[in-house]
Amino acid sequence: MSQMKSSRKSLLIAWWASGALGAACIAFAHADDPGGKPAVNVGEVNGQAGGSTTDKKHRAKISMASPVQSVHISQAVIEEDTPPGGSMVEAIAANTPGFQARRTGTASGANRYQIRLNGIQIGFDETGQAEMNGNQVLMDGIPLNNPLASYHGFSTAELPIASMFSGINVVYGPGTAKQHWFDSMGGTIDFSTKSSGEKPSVFVDVGGGSFNAYNASTGISTGSIDGWRTYIAGGYTRTGQARVSPSLTGPSQSTAFFLKTQKRFEGGHFAMGFYFNNTQENRPHLIPVYPFAGGSINGNGVAGQALSQTTSGFYYTPSSDLWTKNEQYHTYLGYIKLTSNLTRNVKFNNALWYRAGNRLKVRIDNYPMVPKLNTEYYPTSSGNFGYRGDFTITLPWNKIDVGGYYQQTTYDSSFAGYGSLVPGHELGSNSPLYYRDDHDHWSAASAFLQDKITPVSFLSITPGLNLINYHISVNNVTSVTAPSLFPGDSVGSFPTVAGDTANFTKLAPSLALNAAIAPEIHAFATWSQNFQTQIDSAYGEGASHPVIAPTEPAKINSYMAGLKYAHGPVEGQVAFVHQKLTDLAVQITQAESQNIIVEPANETINGVNFLLAYGRRLGFNARLIGSILHGSENTINASGDPVNGARVTGLPTYNINFGIGYRVYAARTLWSARILDNYQSATYLSSDISAAPTSLKLPFSAVNLVNLSLSARTTMFDRDVPGLKLMRVSLMLDNLLNREYNVQGYVSAGGNYGPGSVGTILASPGTPRAVYASLTAMF
Repeated sequence: MSQMKSSRKSLLIAWWASGALGAACIAFAHADDPGGKPAVNVGEVNGQAGGSTTDKKHRAKISMASPVQSVHISQAVIEEDTPPGGSMVEAIAANTPGFQARRTGTASGANRYQIRLNGIQIGFDETGQAEMNGNQVLMDGIPLNNPLASYHGFSTAELPIASMFSGINVVYGPGTAKQHWFDSMGGTIDFSTKSSGEKPSVFVDVGGGSFNAYNASTGISTGSIDGWRTYIAGGYTRTGQARVSPSLTGPSQSTAFFLKTQKRFEGGHFAMGFYFNNTQENRPHLIPVYPFAGGSINGNGVAGQALSQTTSGFYYTPSSDLWTKNEQYHTYLGYIKLTSNLTRNVKFNNALWYRAGNRLKVRIDNYPMVPKLNTEYYPTSSGNFGYRGDFTITLPWNKIDVGGYYQQTTYDSSFAGYGSLVPGHELGSNSPLYYRDDHDHWSAASAFLQDKITPVSFLSITPGLNLINYHISVNNVTSVTAPSLFPGDSVGSFPTVAGDTANFTKLAPSLALNAAIAPEIHAFATWSQNFQTQIDSAYGEGASHPVIAPTEPAKINSYMAGLKYAHGPVEGQVAFVHQKLTDLAVQITQAESQNIIVEPANETINGVNFLLAYGRRLGFNARLIGSILHGSENTINASGDPVNGARVTGLPTYNINFGIGYRVYAARTLWSARILDNYQSATYLSSDISAAPTSLKLPFSAVNLVNLSLSARTTMFDRDVPGLKLMRVSLMLDNLLNREYNVQGYVSAGGNYGPGSVGTILASPGTPRAVYASLTAMF
């Protein structure tokens, strides 16, 4: 019933907002407009779209000359495709072929997403995943990933405020040798922050919407002061839960702050930046798709309505008295970057950075109603120090890049598990039933040499080599034993594995070609290899059984080839993909906090992704983007039996976006309307019982989602508000048709809902219909 009320409320807000926007459109269209031209071009304020009739800033842009498939998403596109207060991941998904985004909550930037690029993932997913940190995430070219953490190597909630960013660059696969980072397997995603212009300016953005969501952010550009330009930004976003429950645990919320100062000097450029993020996320429980014996909304074996999507409700989640999980993230990043033109033909780029991160997870699980390890306190912290330097040497018919990077990481991870039904061992007491403490160290040193050869004007050949060294040390420093914490304990659930060390040195080659068949048609092909270290548990962290550490790092062999087209308002791209991942490690949870590793596992992903876009700054625009990917996995299950050719968990075969829109300029206002239709086919499940992929499909995972967005950018009120340059109003309806669908799931071994739930499919539902609106003022 409450869900129906929420949907009706969303529809009412949407109807009202749409009517208000339409009325404003009519009013503005008939308003006096002396001279017929705005005092300020609505397309030029704050670095937005220029005055050309074919303005590519209003859509994702491909680089014709690049031998690597890539997509650049402009600030205008981020604003158009990101829900107010939402995650920029939505803008990437709407504009990037082969990119898949699945969120565990609403579209808010305070919620985390699991994302895939050409089938390779990063971010939280369910059990049995072979590749968990397969995409490199950068901010202003600085790496954000923790190379050791498993599902938490990077969370999209670390970048919650979209208004801080001026663009996103997506590179597929490892890229060329110069583009390789330690997690560049499926691809590299670089988020570029805004910078101050030559003149002072300020923007303020406020918004809100369904599920008690609201957000506010601001950005201040100082302009040029003695040649120094400084940009300061901050923001807050929060959202309630889309789930229905007797007692939800609270909202998810994020704050972020950014400061960047820079100066150009004769022959170079200097920049220094600092970033901070704090996110608190409350996550509801996965719910059984179908009922299981003894399971009710009141607990295992407790009388009550059967618990499942088909009985208690698609969005139902148990009371927080039975299950809660709260996670908190802190991110600190500081960097210095310097570019110097040493000679006319030699440029030197270098960057120095330090990133620190903290994560705390607190979980209480009382649903099974039997004495067990059902609460946990799980803090982690990491510190990353790095340096990168490279020279670009421009010669006739050649551009040579040579350089490298070094990063060292420390990662401390402790875990305390309690039994809330065991007297003296409640959460927060000094007597946990389970305890471990690990101090880990990781370092990477990389040196690359790359030469872009242009023997003729229409052909470029880019060979490259990347020499990589990785060192990993996982150290179990737990200083207590099970009997000392819990007398009489005989299960041996405390770590007895000392951890392990590993050292790998590998040479990763790349070869890329770009040929201009005609000025508007380019062919490209890229072959690239890269190597990546396994997560901490592969080397014994948290294990209570002997672990055979990987003898090789994970490896990708990536082939991509295709065609690019750009002429006037039309842009297109098609790329064929073949990716082979080897020496992956799969984590198996045999019992509470008892892990072993099955190694190796291999994945093969084949397919095609495509893009076709049409659009000018004004008038009709359309785009079709998508991917058809087939992923198979060869691994070993928990019983030691081979599993060959199983479909990669969570990867849809079809992922297609089709969008149409229209822009018109009237009464000093740029009006924009766009509708986006996304189809994803069904995904396959993994099993917590076998720790392997299955042939089962996640129920209700095939879905067709429709989003609608409306916006108006106007200078209409400039004469009335001192200093105002532009105002923007936007409205977005998410899941317009109110589809019910699941985004993630797995086959349970009974750990969450008790023995009767063994073999049950647990799922996380997508968000029902939601509406969001925002108002932005630029001064």
